[in-house]
Amino acid sequence: MMNINKRLKVALSGVVLFMFFITGEALAGSNSVVSVKWLAKNLNKPNMVILDVSAFTHYEKNHIPGAVKAFGPWMTMNDNFVGFMMPRVKKLVRMIKGYGVNNNSFIVVYDEGVTANDTAKSARALWTLHALGHAEVAILDGGFAGWEQMDEVVSNKPATPDAGNFTGKLVESKLASLAEVEKKMHDPRVIFVDNRSPDHFFGKEKNSEIERFGHIPGSRLWPESYMTDAGVDLSPSYLKDVKSLSQMAAGAGIPADKNVEIITCSNHGLEAAMGYFVLHDILGYKNVKVYDGSILEYAAIRNVPMERYSWGYKTW
Repeated sequence: MMNINKRLKVALSGVVLFMFFITGEALAGSNSVVSVKWLAKNLNKPNMVILDVSAFTHYEKNHIPGAVKAFGPWMTMNDNFVGFMMPRVKKLVRMIKGYGVNNNSFIVVYDEGVTANDTAKSARALWTLHALGHAEVAILDGGFAGWEQMDEVVSNKPATPDAGNFTGKLVESKLASLAEVEKKMHDPRVIFVDNRSPDHFFGKEKNSEIERFGHIPGSRLWPESYMTDAGVDLSPSYLKDVKSLSQMAAGAGIPADKNVEIITCSNHGLEAAMGYFVLHDILGYKNVKVYDGSILEYAAIRNVPMERYSWGYKTW
């Protein structure tokens, strides 16, 4: 009986450890998320570059040792003076090289980690790097808030890396233009996902710089604020587990087919990048792109339709 009880205890311990591993590694299927524990153990990993995309003053106060301040123009005015879009490729490549990034670098991006919108900053950097053909990018789950919560070492010494050899080229399939949105908005094979707040989507409210209320006809709503556990029991912005995100995607009307074409949008493209990150990198959808001009650009064009006071989406 003693031997049986002992074996049972060992087996139960194994189950507990297994469940802990599954919980702690809920996003392990993605190579685009790293934990605080992993990063702390791999700070000196060869060919790794850590980019801090938090506010400039935040970096000056404290940051992860060796992290490079990447307060660069991930979003800027385009040639038509539409705000918050991807800068010219040459400008981006020059900026990223200055951060010490090489073509074979593994890049870890992190942000303040307090809100889901903080995580969206990292998602925007990740999407931009993907759009330049650099796939080896991961986001630190929980950001700097998660790092501090785990009492990991911090630094206030700025990193000054040597220039890298990064040579990015634009991957057209990663971003959608206004012309493409106009062409595809009534195509039932293309799924539009709006990652703004419900109030903005429904048309109850809008930002002052957005010219019209509402959303692109046929869009599904999935707010980026729903995608993390930020603020739950004082939690940093940790990504929700894959099961929850999958259920949300289904509830938002996103098909299970991982090959379906998806275009994400938001007010300025920041939250849309979070939608891209969750759909593409966490849930494995292969054909996701960001409408870079997003609602800021779209709402300014008077001859394209917007829906207001509507929750549902149409199957044209």
